[in-house]
Amino acid sequence: MSYIENLESVGKKMIVEEKGLKITEDAILLSEFMKEYFSKKCKNLKEKKSFLEIGAGQGIISLLLSELDIISKIFAVEIQKEVFSTLKKNIEINDLNEKIIPINKNIKSINGEYDFIFSNPPYKKINSGKMPKNKTEQISKYEVLLTLEEIILEIRRLLKNYGEFFLVVPNSRLNDVFRYIYENRLNILSVKVNKYKKIDLVVVHGKKGGKINSEIEIK
Repeated sequence: MSYIENLESVGKKMIVEEKGLKITEDAILLSEFMKEYFSKKCKNLKEKKSFLEIGAGQGIISLLLSELDIISKIFAVEIQKEVFSTLKKNIEINDLNEKIIPINKNIKSINGEYDFIFSNPPYKKINSGKMPKNKTEQISKYEVLLTLEEIILEIRRLLKNYGEFFLVVPNSRLNDVFRYIYENRLNILSVKVNKYKKIDLVVVHGKKGGKINSEIEIK
C-alpha cells in the first residue's frame, strides 16, 4: 500500500510506501535547519554546489531541499532496492531528474568529493529495544548495514576540504557522534536541540578542515 503526501511548503508531492517508512519528524527538522542555514549562506555564494545524501530513503529531505538556489545537484544514495524504486518515482513525478541523481549503491562504494553531505542516519543500536519485523524498517532505523561511526568515516572520506555536513540524531547518541567526529578530525560548528515527544532530536552541523573547534554554537 502507498499514498501521496503533498509537500505544500515546496510545492512538491511524494509517494510514501507504508512499509515502515513514513515522513518522520527528524527528516523535517534536518531539512528545516538546512534551509534556514542556506537561506542566509546563499546570499554570499554565487557558485552552485554539489550535495550528497547518505541514506536518502524515499527522498523526503532531498525533495524539501531541491529548491535551494545553491544546489547544482543532490546525489541521493539509497542501498535498499525497493526503497530506491520509490525514491526514483518521487524524483520523476516532481520533474527533478536534472537536480536529484538517485544512486542505488552502498555508500562505501561511492567515490568523488562533495561540497555538502547530509544524512538522517540509522542511529538505533541493534541491541536497543525490540527490533521491528519489517526488514526495510530495520535497515532504515537500526545500525544493521551502516553504523553511525561508519557514516562519519564516509563523510570524512567524501567531503571536500572545508566542506560541511549535517546529521540529525537523538540526544542518546550525541556523545558517540561527537567522539566519532573528533576522531576523524572533523569540526563541529553548531548543534540545535529539538524537543520531540519523549526524546530530544539534535541537528549537528560540522565542517572538514579549518580551525579546530574553538567555539560551538548552541541553537
